[in-house]
Amino acid sequence: MPSASGEGPSAAPAGAGARRDFAIRLVEPRDGRAVARELLAYLAHIGEDLDRDGLDHDITHWESEYGGESGRLLVVEDAGGEIVGTAAVRALAPGVGEIKRMWIRPRCQGRGLGRRLMSRCLEEARALGFRTLRLDTERRMEAALHLYRSFGFTEIPDYNGNRRAEVWMQRPL
Repeated sequence: MPSASGEGPSAAPAGAGARRDFAIRLVEPRDGRAVARELLAYLAHIGEDLDRDGLDHDITHWESEYGGESGRLLVVEDAGGEIVGTAAVRALAPGVGEIKRMWIRPRCQGRGLGRRLMSRCLEEARALGFRTLRLDTERRMEAALHLYRSFGFTEIPDYNGNRRAEVWMQRPL
């Protein structure tokens, strides 16, 4: 998973003008093009190519994968209506969910968006009936690891065989 930090002050950096508000909401059909762009930007950020039928099946088929009953896709929208981040929760097994594709554009990090996005992921996971939530990431994603740990995620053994991941985590809900 890429950096999902978003930690730090919620105000825009000095010189950026007034505070910019961001909304975190469920994806809507009108967001299709922007979501595809952001999911590909996520892969580019971690230095990976799209594996349509393998690891990235959920990106290729995000509409059905995160359509509501077994998973949900969230988007982060800036004050101008531009999608600048994503995160998804989906079912792995009865009572067990997973966070996927947590991504905030680097230019939007440092505004507390990672914390807000993670809080919303936890809400959606509870609403889907999950009792445990898992995720995977890479060790180089230090800010993301810090965020996950601050939300009570602890390391566990590999649960999904993701060749891109180096760290697997979970927390009870």
